[in-house]
Amino acid sequence: MLQFEPYMPHPALRQYIRSYWLICGSNTKESLELVPDGYPEMFFVLANAVHMPQFNGSSRWSAASDTGVIGQVSGRFTFEMEAGSMLFCVKFYPWTPHLLFKLPAWQLNDAALDMGSVSARPAFRELRERVAGCREIPQAVTLLNDFFLEQFKDLSGENPFVMHVVQQIFRQNGVVSMDQLSGSFRTSRRYIELLFRQHIGFSPKQYARIIRVKKASMYLLDPRFKGQIREVAGQLDYYDQSHFLKDFKAVVRQSPSAFLQDHLNLSETSVLRYLDQWDYS
Repeated sequence: MLQFEPYMPHPALRQYIRSYWLICGSNTKESLELVPDGYPEMFFVLANAVHMPQFNGSSRWSAASDTGVIGQVSGRFTFEMEAGSMLFCVKFYPWTPHLLFKLPAWQLNDAALDMGSVSARPAFRELRERVAGCREIPQAVTLLNDFFLEQFKDLSGENPFVMHVVQQIFRQNGVVSMDQLSGSFRTSRRYIELLFRQHIGFSPKQYARIIRVKKASMYLLDPRFKGQIREVAGQLDYYDQSHFLKDFKAVVRQSPSAFLQDHLNLSETSVLRYLDQWDYS
């Protein structure tokens, strides 16, 4: 069974980085299937092969790449992890890649890109070797903390408005309309959409659906809901169950009942550990 271990970033980085996390493979080849959560990632393959996913049939990935960036993802994706593999990731907040790499966030949509194609700066190209040279993961965390503290020291281009809109979507678990967002922030829908595409990658509507469906997948596995699909749909204000099924299938690539069936063998401890990974508060 795959082993998951989270690590927290330096306090000064917590508006940019949600967490670091490590996935260790077992002694057999396994698949790591992930429902999109709205957080872009930087990844480091530290041991054996981890085959990067293809997104929506796209070939914007490299099986040979061992360090890179995954942008916003519109549907469930899979890492193929060879026996004994190790995958170490930096889970960014949605606005961070645009600030860090100085490029439009939409260029990273549905892609796992090699670090060299994301940034030409030598510091990023050298980062892979520096992380790989660490003997233990806490040492890698310290190295990355120091690296990102330096990168964010003189950061420019932050947009508090975008951050506030994303945080509202988080707080409402994606249950928010464009009219509500434009009304809350007293600005036009068009303005919010343009900013989101540049800073986040997706439109606010698409991003909110990702968050809402991710939350639905969490509720389906949460022991409190006992896998009751109708209750989960109602909890997220899906009053039309066909709408819920349509959104869920669009993101998860399967029905809620099939998703539950795939997770029947997870222990309650594993489920709770899975749920603890995500924070939309």
